[in-house]
Amino acid sequence: MSDIKIGICIPTAGVVRIGFAASLVGLVAKFAAGGVPTVPEAKITIALHVLESSNWITNREKLARMAINDGETHLMFLDDDMLFDPRVLEVLLGRRQAIVTTNYLIKTEPAQDFVAVGLDGLRIPTKAESTGIVPISYSGFGVSLIEVEVFRKTPQPWFMPDFNAEKSEYTTEDNPFFRRAREAGFAVYVDHDASKLVSHLGARLWNWSEVNYG
Repeated sequence: MSDIKIGICIPTAGVVRIGFAASLVGLVAKFAAGGVPTVPEAKITIALHVLESSNWITNREKLARMAINDGETHLMFLDDDMLFDPRVLEVLLGRRQAIVTTNYLIKTEPAQDFVAVGLDGLRIPTKAESTGIVPISYSGFGVSLIEVEVFRKTPQPWFMPDFNAEKSEYTTEDNPFFRRAREAGFAVYVDHDASKLVSHLGARLWNWSEVNYG
């Protein structure tokens, strides 16, 4: 396997909470200390890209362009409202897929809906017994790993939302991106094991394990 250069890309409005900052420090420290057990044959380096503005869609577009221009092989999106175990990157990278995302709870009360949507259009839960990777239609970008080749082969704009005239509302930018990537020939996967290493940060934590399925 060729050397791997990962661009850790953080789109932000400029203020992050300590939980995200601690997660990022832990991730960088883990890589500095010992590499990636899931890909032992490759030399792996990481770079950090932070883009601050109130327009997170433009932030993502420019961060992807940075990853291309810097010659990186992978882009890892880390949204600043996520907490994550530093092992999450080695799990995602070990799948050796072009696009691997995590599944996390949408910040609603009661907590019940996950961001990942299957090829059948239904939301996919991450349960205690969920494991491995599953092909999906789309998920959130919160903690996700994408080969830069995906951006080279998927025409811009990558993150332009769609408009639903009936509801008079826009989609999020993740659904259209993953649809365009699939149209360009790339499968999209959600990783249940990596999903159990992340939490969605809001007024409280939304964690995969709190949903009661009876």
